[in-house]
Amino acid sequence: MTGTAPIDLSVKRRYAYRHTMANARVLIVEDEKIIALDLQRRLEKFGYNVVHLAANAEDAVSSAREYRPDIILMDIMLGGDRDGVDAAIEIKKSANTPIVFLTAYADEVTVERAKQAEPVGYVLKPFKERELQTTIDIALYKARIDVKMQEQEQLFEALLNSMHDALIAFSSERTIRFLNPVAANLTGWNADQVIGRHLDDLFTLYDHTSELAAAIPFQLVLEGKDFSFENVYILTGQEGRISIAGSITPTRTVDQIDGGLITFRDVTSIKEMSEIIEYQASHDSLTGLMNREEFFLRLLEISKAAETERRSHSFIFLDLDQFKIVNDVCGHLAGDELLRQISNTIAGNLMSEEHLAARLGGDEFGILLLDTPLFRGVTVAQHLLRNINRKFIWQKNAFHITASVGLVPVSGTRTDGYSILAAADDAAYLAKEAGGNTVRVYETTDHTFLKRRGEMQWISRLNHALEGDRFVLWGQKLAAANGSDLDHLEVLIRMVDHDESLISPGDFIPAAEKYNLMPAIDRWVLHRAIEHLKERTVNGRRPIFSINLSAASIADERSLDYIKNLFATTGIDPGQICFEITETTAIANMSRATSFINRLKDLGATFALDDFGNGFSSFAYLKHLPVDFLKIDGSFVRGIADDPIDYALVESVNTIGHAIGMKTIAEYVKDDRIRKLLEDMGVDYLQGYQIAMPEPL
Repeated sequence: MTGTAPIDLSVKRRYAYRHTMANARVLIVEDEKIIALDLQRRLEKFGYNVVHLAANAEDAVSSAREYRPDIILMDIMLGGDRDGVDAAIEIKKSANTPIVFLTAYADEVTVERAKQAEPVGYVLKPFKERELQTTIDIALYKARIDVKMQEQEQLFEALLNSMHDALIAFSSERTIRFLNPVAANLTGWNADQVIGRHLDDLFTLYDHTSELAAAIPFQLVLEGKDFSFENVYILTGQEGRISIAGSITPTRTVDQIDGGLITFRDVTSIKEMSEIIEYQASHDSLTGLMNREEFFLRLLEISKAAETERRSHSFIFLDLDQFKIVNDVCGHLAGDELLRQISNTIAGNLMSEEHLAARLGGDEFGILLLDTPLFRGVTVAQHLLRNINRKFIWQKNAFHITASVGLVPVSGTRTDGYSILAAADDAAYLAKEAGGNTVRVYETTDHTFLKRRGEMQWISRLNHALEGDRFVLWGQKLAAANGSDLDHLEVLIRMVDHDESLISPGDFIPAAEKYNLMPAIDRWVLHRAIEHLKERTVNGRRPIFSINLSAASIADERSLDYIKNLFATTGIDPGQICFEITETTAIANMSRATSFINRLKDLGATFALDDFGNGFSSFAYLKHLPVDFLKIDGSFVRGIADDPIDYALVESVNTIGHAIGMKTIAEYVKDDRIRKLLEDMGVDYLQGYQIAMPEPL
């Protein structure tokens, strides 16, 4: 730009401004013809377009409607019954045309009357041409600015009214300035009722937990700070309540904060759904009692606290004695009804709401009596046993129902949740072996318990295998259904027995899960699998390993730290790891699983939901799980060639998975017929003996 004269934008703007004003259409209202013609001549000399000369009020009003001028020059004293002020007021009712009064009168009465018409100018006769031109130009300019401002206000109001969020604007004195239709609908008030009223008359937050009015830091907002709120509700004008979430932000003029803006939305349905999901995730759907996973987490927390807080609790493990017979003879409907009755009895026998009761699975129940020493726990257990003892009638069948109860103290050194659960299970088992309908208290010195402990030899064998590195890894390859190349396998584990034979995971995993050895086994698998993965990641090859994670590992915060540290120290790309978790694990610990998954996905790892269809089979939960792959349970896949129900189930899971944005994997692909059906169905990946046999890594 060197050597080029700068452009004076102000000159260009002035030219455009004058050009626009010169083309303005002017209506002259003057009852003296000579003055009107003279005025017309002068204005046309300046380039204005005089559209008409009116001599009285009636002509002025009709001409304003007919010619729609940009500006009206109005004499106040006109011939006839009405003067220029009357005409101007009437014109203002139908059009916002700027009006300049031209008059020889400046007395107080005339001026006050003129103000009623809201003129943009008041010029006294006689006037100079330059004075008149300046007045007209300024009036036209102001009129155009006013039109633009009105258009902006209308646009702004339309935007606010079309928003899905509720908006309430208030002044620094907390008087209401504005509320949009959404806010009016949620609060039950309309704008006419509340504008100018104090905000507290309309908007008070109540805490959902305490149901007391929540403090709103208005002073902090007026000092320039934002304030967010959630888990609160407001009362509506119809004495109802809605849950809301939102924020309060300050509003500013050029040099100061003059109030605030409340933005909020109705989250009642979301909160209700969240409460339902949270309840379902932590409670047994059949009995309404706490489920095993939630109960065990609470047991872990309470048992750990018992040692430091020196509190004594009692844990009751209850196992029905005749449940299998009821199920076998009368079917599952009868069994479900019996479980509901027993659950009601258990809940009715808890003397305090602080005590915890859960269905642990099948016909097993757990009860944690807080601040209840062992001697009182025995009394409660015996009382509960008597109340459970009943005759259960289903149609023409009658059954005598009893239970076997194991009781374990939770205090002192016995504060490990896993050992408490195992000890109570042992006590209930021995009570059942003794004929049932009895309470057995766990005693570490009792030879019968020692014998029971000896039967749990898997614990020793598993610990030995971990310490002696007596596990080996195998792998089974996956194939892409569309035939494209795929370097992906699932890592499998085998245990090496003392005679060097291999033990299937189906034999030792249940024991490892029961006695909390799965986190250690998972870590062993992760460490060895990543070593193999690094060896294979050479010469541009980038294989992917699928590695199974147990529910216990997901619940253990140390597992997450271990995995992240493993990624960092080995330098392996997390994107080469796909973690597999079971459907039951994910849904039973929904919030924990989701957090665990998201934190590893942030590093680049992917996740597969394993055995989908074998657990809760809930599509409602599925869409909330941030997994990348959906692994269809093999129990359905293996039957699709012969069973139309299995085919329909697999097809449905595949369709839903794709709709949610997940890739699908079918396992147990055992022959060509099944493979062809899955390929035609559109399943993304295949796994099974027809694809590849498991082999050592």
